[in-house]
Amino acid sequence: METFWQDVRYGFRVLRASPGFAAVAVLSLALGIGANTSIFSVVNAALLRPLPVTQPDQLVFVFNGSLTNPYSTSSYPDYVDYRDKNEVFSEFLTYSSITMSARADDQTDLISGSIVSGNFFDALGVRAAMGRTFLPEEDATPGTHPVAVISHGMWERRFGGDPKIIGQQLTLNGHAFTIVGVAPRDFNGPEVLENNDIYVPTMMQALVRPPRGGFSGDMNPDLLGQRGSRWMRMIGRLKPGVGIEQAQAAMSTIADGLAQAYPENNRNTIATLFPVNKVDPQAYTQLVSVAALLLAVVAMVLLIACANVANLLLARASARRKEIAIRLAMGASRSRLVRQLLTESVLLSLAGGVVGLLFALWTIDLLKTATPPDGIFSFTLDYKLDGRVLAFTFLLSLATGVIFGLAPALQASRPDLVPALKDEASAAARGRRRFSLRSLLVVAQVALSLVLLIGAGLFLRSLNNAQSIDPGFNADKILDAQLNINLLRYTKAQGREFYRQVIERIEALPGVESASLARIVPMSGGGRTSSLLIQGQQGPDNVSRSEGTGPDVDNQYTVNTNVVGLKYFSTMGIPLLQGRDFTPQDNEGGPLAAIVNEAFARRHFDGEDALGKRLSFRGAQGPWIEIVGVARDIKYRTLGEAPRPTVYVPLSQNHETGMALHVRTIGDPVSVAGAVRREVQALDQNLPVTNLQPMSAVLGSSLFAARMGAVLLAIFGLLALLLAAVGLYGVMSYTVARRTREIGIRMALGAQTGNVLRLVLKEGMVLVGGGVAAGLIVAAAVTRLLASFLYGVSPLDAATFAAIPLVLALAALLATYLPARRAAKVDPMIALRYE
Repeated sequence: METFWQDVRYGFRVLRASPGFAAVAVLSLALGIGANTSIFSVVNAALLRPLPVTQPDQLVFVFNGSLTNPYSTSSYPDYVDYRDKNEVFSEFLTYSSITMSARADDQTDLISGSIVSGNFFDALGVRAAMGRTFLPEEDATPGTHPVAVISHGMWERRFGGDPKIIGQQLTLNGHAFTIVGVAPRDFNGPEVLENNDIYVPTMMQALVRPPRGGFSGDMNPDLLGQRGSRWMRMIGRLKPGVGIEQAQAAMSTIADGLAQAYPENNRNTIATLFPVNKVDPQAYTQLVSVAALLLAVVAMVLLIACANVANLLLARASARRKEIAIRLAMGASRSRLVRQLLTESVLLSLAGGVVGLLFALWTIDLLKTATPPDGIFSFTLDYKLDGRVLAFTFLLSLATGVIFGLAPALQASRPDLVPALKDEASAAARGRRRFSLRSLLVVAQVALSLVLLIGAGLFLRSLNNAQSIDPGFNADKILDAQLNINLLRYTKAQGREFYRQVIERIEALPGVESASLARIVPMSGGGRTSSLLIQGQQGPDNVSRSEGTGPDVDNQYTVNTNVVGLKYFSTMGIPLLQGRDFTPQDNEGGPLAAIVNEAFARRHFDGEDALGKRLSFRGAQGPWIEIVGVARDIKYRTLGEAPRPTVYVPLSQNHETGMALHVRTIGDPVSVAGAVRREVQALDQNLPVTNLQPMSAVLGSSLFAARMGAVLLAIFGLLALLLAAVGLYGVMSYTVARRTREIGIRMALGAQTGNVLRLVLKEGMVLVGGGVAAGLIVAAAVTRLLASFLYGVSPLDAATFAAIPLVLALAALLATYLPARRAAKVDPMIALRYE
């Protein structure tokens, strides 16, 4: 231990004696370590940090899906059966995300929350920060206990942290609820990627989460007794000694029993279990892929920084040859010298880690400001530097010190003693290793930089392609707004009159060309699927319907659906290729009509005329709907998706109370936004008008992830390019300094300035050429892994693979030219006296 502290003290003295060297090394390492810490903090927040609940490793999702779509939601009756019949869970809870109209202090907002079973908080082991959570009797009888627990964030944001909040009234969807508790600050729900403002008991479903499809206030709002309506998620807490495999077997047995008992709704359903701490499985795979990509990118940046510092240490070791030779001559062992030199390297890396943490803090602040647009992600990540992130940074710093310090330490600890003691370069050193370890490090830097730059180039090309993808509709001059009258329990008659007046008022505004309504806004992230049976074809005899999810693309018996108003296709700029548009005659008393898209016609009719064919969303019992038109394919959920079968049905025959308003304007849609809001609120001041934005903004929001990926890779690629250029400059400067006498002799014997310039440039560009060749080989293998992230760009895109090496070569040429120019200006007389 005493020798260790001697090494540390000596290392500090050596580094203090060379502040320039130390500063450059620490800064290089800080950039690499800071980039890794920043990205790891994001990965930690999204994937690694456990939920703030009791023993989260015992919690598992229980999904009620099918073989082709296993991660589906459950109905409330199915939840009750799973809860009461299982013997593997000590607690079994259910919940569902909801949005509500919340009015307090004469202000109406749309808030997000969850409707939860009465044991929700107790099962998770979460205690209220103020007040209490729900009592068992508050979730026993439908509609009898209008109580709510609000989030800590909503308490501070909406109520100013009022200490007397418990017992106050909050109007939700027009009904008074009593606030009984405030959730803990760090609890946002049972999923990592979740952000809830409020929680209400499941038994209040009729008021806060009425049916979303075809519902009106004069209908029975109950979903708790409908086995075919799947809208709830389930979580179980494993009993002590029960593993997830045992629980899976037990729940599968219950699912099989439900399928036999209720074939109309549960045929072919299966139970699927998944650990809660691994995030929603539908998002887990994508999150892991993105995390792996970002960590790989910043790891390459750190390796480039390590190569830079290793080169600096090699150059510094050459200057310390005499010191090291004297210590060896006096009896110091080689292992003792290696340990001393490694101690200096680790001190540099730890200093780089400290500065890297500061860099990471700054980067994290930038990440917090780069929030996604509203409606893209409904969650907020906490990027704080917790113990896990700090431990990662410390271990990374230690590993970095060993990685970049070991090779220089080993090489420096075996000098040629006699020439070193005379402070001369040995003849062997002069003649050997023109392609030395320093050169290999430069080649590695160039190769890694090229891989990163090619990746950035592919993402930028992909983003450019995505922005030029035709979504299938004309997004220019369209304004969108959400009209959630379902929250206010409008009757069917009230809803129809409201929609009629909205369209009439909006179309009367100056600058408005037309207006229409739709249940689903394309590219907004929402969706609806229904079971499908085509008359005369085989199909399922069970009925299913799902909100907020995309279709099961491998199942031909499910289909995208959308309810639309009159003039929807003309307002959205979607061409009708066959048949007709919906008309006022397609009303509740007339024959049921539908318009399908091209993908639907191709998939189900294989070249036959789709017009006149009939389909049903409710199995063989109907009602049967006649296809009256075929519309052009549009992008339903993402710009990169293949066309998916879609069925449009008219609002007049399929009344909905949660519709989006589409307004086609003559000029800039933003110019009429204020007037649209006023007209809507003139009809009902309690109705929150949300997501009021141009359709072009919706499309832009759908590219948020692609844009962020391109920006991050471009930043890291340029950082890698800068580090590689600095490394090449350092090596060539060192080479010129070591060969000053040789250059002087050449010039004394008649070599011209141009000859010396070409000599040095050739040596530098040979290194670059080797790095480019290696980098192209690695990039060709690695970029194949990026295929799923790219829009219309091959992972081996020829233009990118040709242009990026040229950019890198130009930067390297500049980095090599500066030392070469200095070499060409060497004075032969001074050079001949060198050494």
